[in-house]
Amino acid sequence: MRWFAGMSGSRTAPRPEHSTVLWDGPDPLWLVGEWPADEVRTLNRGSVQMAVLGDCRATDTELDVGLAVARGGGLRPLTCWPGSYHVVLRLGRRTLVLGDLAGLRQVYHAPYDEGFVYASHALPLADLTGARLDHDLLAARVVCPEVPELASGRSLFTGIDRLEPGRTLEIAGPKRRLRKHEQGSAPLDFPAAAAALRDALTSAVGRRVDAATKTGTDLSGGRDSTVLSLLAARATQHEVVAVTWSDPYAQDDVEYASKVATASARLRHLLVPADADCLPYTRLVDAFDAPPVTDEPALPLVTAARTLRHLSAARDAGIDVHLTGYGGDAVLGTPLAYLADLAMDRHPIAAARHARSWARVAGYKPGDLAAAARRIGRTGFDQALVELAGVVERGPGGMPGDGLDSLIAWCRPAPALAWATADARHRVAAALRRVAGDLDDNAGQPGDPSAHRRPGDRASWVAVRRAADRHRVMAQLAEGSGVRVRAPYLDNSVVRAGLALPAWARGRGDGPRTLLHTAVEGLVPRSALSRTGKGDYTQSEMRGLRRNANDLRDLFAAPLLGELGVVDTEAVRVALDRATRPVLGKGGMGGDPSELLGGFADVVAAELWLRGVAAGRALRWGATATAGSVIAAVA
Repeated sequence: MRWFAGMSGSRTAPRPEHSTVLWDGPDPLWLVGEWPADEVRTLNRGSVQMAVLGDCRATDTELDVGLAVARGGGLRPLTCWPGSYHVVLRLGRRTLVLGDLAGLRQVYHAPYDEGFVYASHALPLADLTGARLDHDLLAARVVCPEVPELASGRSLFTGIDRLEPGRTLEIAGPKRRLRKHEQGSAPLDFPAAAAALRDALTSAVGRRVDAATKTGTDLSGGRDSTVLSLLAARATQHEVVAVTWSDPYAQDDVEYASKVATASARLRHLLVPADADCLPYTRLVDAFDAPPVTDEPALPLVTAARTLRHLSAARDAGIDVHLTGYGGDAVLGTPLAYLADLAMDRHPIAAARHARSWARVAGYKPGDLAAAARRIGRTGFDQALVELAGVVERGPGGMPGDGLDSLIAWCRPAPALAWATADARHRVAAALRRVAGDLDDNAGQPGDPSAHRRPGDRASWVAVRRAADRHRVMAQLAEGSGVRVRAPYLDNSVVRAGLALPAWARGRGDGPRTLLHTAVEGLVPRSALSRTGKGDYTQSEMRGLRRNANDLRDLFAAPLLGELGVVDTEAVRVALDRATRPVLGKGGMGGDPSELLGGFADVVAAELWLRGVAAGRALRWGATATAGSVIAAVA
């Protein structure tokens, strides 16, 4: 796995094992793993050095201009190039490290000796410093994954801090400072936001296609992947391979994808047949069998068999750069919580119109939706956190049902709350109350991911962060495949353009993805965006649960999550047995696994990750790490 690390002010920090020196001196920067030449770009201008690491599609001239601006103190221009990347600057004795806006490119840092060390992954720093697992934060991730504020500035290891998106880490010897470079921007109207999205998407796709030997795209049949596939075909004179996962339970996806591919002369359609060996929860050992494990748990660990099969097909087709529509829902979608935003902003006519539109989709009465939105709109985020703490503390009996309160809300617990121990629930509830007490009502500006001003806008940012977390794990799983997986919708400029409008304005009440449709008008045929539905993979997950019930029982026979006091092992086993046991007369297809859908995947992913770390399949700083080993971090 590729990663980088550096230090400042420490005289004893050892160089990572098997690393190469990008620059040396008192504040060195090291690269570990096999980095493609086009993912390491450096500039040196006297005492100023800049390294751009990752998938950066800026021209040489753009890099020169960016470095000149950075020397004068401007950092935001360094985050405006197409691609997804880190930037490391050395300005004399100051080192500045930038990630991205979505959170796909993480930066971790920790004190060491008389200075600081930093890295793109937390596990090597945990190995170097002897950090232990943060049990409270792990419990929070399982119980309340949609409240990232619980993890603000923290990693899963004690003493290892995480840089929040939109901020810069600045270190100079024994001093460390966090700077906010994403200060928000002037609000855009709908046409300006659509134009910005058009420019950002065409650059994100076009420059990657230009740099690839052979481009592949996911073509699931949804709007987001359809747009990427057609933009990629438009950007080149060569063949683009559109890859579709042929799930027998989502044949509508396959049929629609086939129509899109047939309509473009440059798209070659590749169907990857889905079989029982690629169902969710299948061959779970593949998620952590080959070292190293991913940096943190996420859903792709549960679907690793499908991911690896998908990437194998892409590699066999000669694809070296594969574009995925991952994150499109988060960046361009309109979470239902935005109805509360309209209520807060006192737009009753617009609120009623949007409530009528959603009522037809969700099956509720417009008046009930509007009333729920007004109720949430009268609640501040701090109050919502306190109320959530009460729900968590009460446990399964206090969980909201499937009604309006579960659809329109500031935040809600995960289904995994049903299996959390009483101790874990009390710890998470206490953390929620602390966050509520620490909130600054004036924090953030429009476009700033730290803002908590409206439920819908916050839900959009949370969705972006969650998508980035999942895609980061999937990309790490893909590193050994020889195929570089890219998510253009999570590029800085695309995220900024997609979220430049309030959540309620992105749909304008006249249909989903209105902003995307307007942005690509004239570039993508309207007929290709006419689909209103989306494939349902619930049946595949249910089959995967039933087929792999024995493996899952083995996984939770003595789970580490139980040893750490996060989940009630017996409650998980009972739920698993109830969902997968045969029913008389139905053979192996009995039971009702619906209660395991959703939260169970997160619990399984966390258990797999813990076992991988405990088994020593983790990124290591090296044999010279002095303070301890990440192998014992889960103890």
